[in-house]
Amino acid sequence: MSLKSIIEKMEVCRPNANMVVDQKPETTYNGRLGLKRAAMETLKRLRLEYRNELMTSTVFIVVTGPNRDLFTEFASSKTFGCFSTDPEAFYKDLASRITPSLFGREGARQLFNIAGNILEDKALELDIQSYPMLQFNERYNVSVKNVEEFVPVIRAALNDQVGSEIVAINAVHSIVDQAIEKGHSASVTPVILNTADEKFALDLLNNVKKRRLANGTFIGLSDKVFLVVAGKPSKALHAAKEAVVVKNVTEESVDEALSTIRSKIL
Repeated sequence: MSLKSIIEKMEVCRPNANMVVDQKPETTYNGRLGLKRAAMETLKRLRLEYRNELMTSTVFIVVTGPNRDLFTEFASSKTFGCFSTDPEAFYKDLASRITPSLFGREGARQLFNIAGNILEDKALELDIQSYPMLQFNERYNVSVKNVEEFVPVIRAALNDQVGSEIVAINAVHSIVDQAIEKGHSASVTPVILNTADEKFALDLLNNVKKRRLANGTFIGLSDKVFLVVAGKPSKALHAAKEAVVVKNVTEESVDEALSTIRSKIL
């Protein structure tokens, strides 16, 4: 089912789902209540279908470089209509669910055990059926005093063991309601992943991109993953031959960069 047809079905259901069910007249109360509940269940199912279709249409654009925020601002404007998410949001949310008083009191191993349990809950929220379990090792045995200090540690562990493609799944999940509200039904859904961390940007590019291993199996999430360097690229980013470099960020240069990306997926 296309995004457009799902949105159309949602609009049909929404009046009944939003209906205020008064007690009177009592003779029709149960019928009206049943109608509301059925519509709410249908909307829930349609939202899941919409999210799944959105995933297949998504183009992930990893943006880094000194002018990444300006590029993201232009790309997310009404002119270009890109969605924008914080790729760090998954790790920040996971770490923030740990009781703050445990930081500085519990060791890294115990914090990892707690994070592993929270990861199970987040996987269920994202409808992820299976993933490699998070394992503690001495590499992550560092002292952390607060949530902010734990985020880069748990990010490194998740990227190493689970895969940073979980960030892309979370990104799509996070824009669903915004996309529905906008009535987004285009065949392409551009999602900006803006990060200052160049290593993380390259990690996203390499791990989110779907590829075939020597044994014939596929890993990664999507064929449509691109890297944009906004501003003068560093040596590490300059070596990334696939990168779209936008040295001077203007509305025109952003248009050119997005057109370049569009030409590679059509």
